[in-house]
Order: sequence, then C-alpha cells, then structure tokens
Amino acid sequence: MRNTPAHVIISLVFFIGIGMGFAYSYFFYPDDHPVDCMVKQITGKNCPSCGFTRSFSLYTRGEWDAGKTLNPLSWTVFLFFVTQLILRLAVLTHYITVRKILPQKVMLADAIISILFFLYAFLPVIKTL
Repeated sequence: MRNTPAHVIISLVFFIGIGMGFAYSYFFYPDDHPVDCMVKQITGKNCPSCGFTRSFSLYTRGEWDAGKTLNPLSWTVFLFFVTQLILRLAVLTHYITVRKILPQKVMLADAIISILFFLYAFLPVIKTL
C-alpha cells in the first residue's frame, strides 16, 4: 500500500466500515440490538436518531415500510450509506482493474456528490435537535 493513493485508501476504509455496519444491521434483529440509546437512557426522551439501528436492520431485510415507520428520517440516511458503499466499491474496482490514479475531476465529483448527499440525508436529522 506504499504507493496507493489516499483516495483509494479512504475508499477502502469506508467500504469496510459501511459493510460492517450493514452486516451488523442484518445479523441483529430489530428487537435484538445489544446497544440502547444513551440519550434516551439519560433524558428519557427519544433523540432524532432513535430507531435508526432497528430501521437499518429492517431495510437490510427488504422491509422498507416497517423501517420507515420506526423513524422516517432513517430512510435517506440509509440511502446515503448504500450510495457510499457503491461509490467506494466503484473506486476500488477501478483502481484494482485499471491501476491508474483517478483523474482529479472524478475525485472532485465524488467528493461533491458525497458532501451534497450527506447534507441531504443528515440535515433533517440535525434540524430536529
């Protein structure tokens, strides 16, 4: 990995992290998650992201409506992570098959798309704070 471009290393780290998050969501059933919401434990009130883990668990099983019912804000956040998983896989596949450094324009477009979609997905959650 000595001469591997930083963009590829970052994509690999995110791909593994997001993949692990989806695996966690898939293997723990919605009512079986070992981690409870700390905000709810401390304040007694639901936080804006309460139900995200259970929703993600349902989404990974294809139960879209049930997931949206738990927390409607979770859907766009889930789509953000799916999109990121696909973008990271595309970067890694390109690097492995072509072994070229990605053009600056492609990396810039990737960053802009990622930032805009992040804002689209997470601003509604942040606004409810």
